[in-house]
Amino acid sequence: MSDPSPRGTKRKGDAPAHPTAPKKRNPVAFDESDPDLYDVILAVEEKKFYVNKKQLALHSMFFHRMFYGGFEETKKEEIEIKDVSADDFQKFLEVVHGLEYVNDSIVEELIELADRFDCEHILKKCKEHLMGINNVSSNKLLRMAVRYDMKQLKENVLSKVTTTEEAIDLYTTNEFDEETMNILLDKSFGITSGFASAQDDLSGVSAIASSLIAHRLLAAMVE
Repeated sequence: MSDPSPRGTKRKGDAPAHPTAPKKRNPVAFDESDPDLYDVILAVEEKKFYVNKKQLALHSMFFHRMFYGGFEETKKEEIEIKDVSADDFQKFLEVVHGLEYVNDSIVEELIELADRFDCEHILKKCKEHLMGINNVSSNKLLRMAVRYDMKQLKENVLSKVTTTEEAIDLYTTNEFDEETMNILLDKSFGITSGFASAQDDLSGVSAIASSLIAHRLLAAMVE
């Protein structure tokens, strides 16, 4: 009797003839292999990116102005992009071309480039991602919130400051705008004052917290 199984069909228990290795994503090569896909070269550090002007200009007002704004770069075949790493620019291009999505590992570098190159929709995606991120320190999140004018993120971070140590850590960073510094100072003052009232003295308050209180009282007197 012949084998009823179709020829070449795997039967239960058979080991796969060619085990499949986990796929590892490789960076997309923005190279010169297809001349139809690029019309300008962007030189970043020691690497050259062969890209399409219209594709970049569609997503970035910075590149739109560069390519079509009548600047000297408009007629250049190769343009140098300074103050950015080739690796970060590679990630930026991949997101622009829909080949990569915003994730925890690239959001910090990506939002900086999206802001610099005036890419509104990528900037929006980065901001949305930061609103739900959990594995970034409050200090770093607050700095990004202030830098990129993310009021809701700033409010979220500040609302979670519940200890004197957290408030002091953020306050002493000294990289925030005046409004944020005042909020942190008020939080330090409020948290510490509540603790001091319960103890009837400042014996349990750190020297830094005490100095913040003194700073706040002095500011109030000046006002």
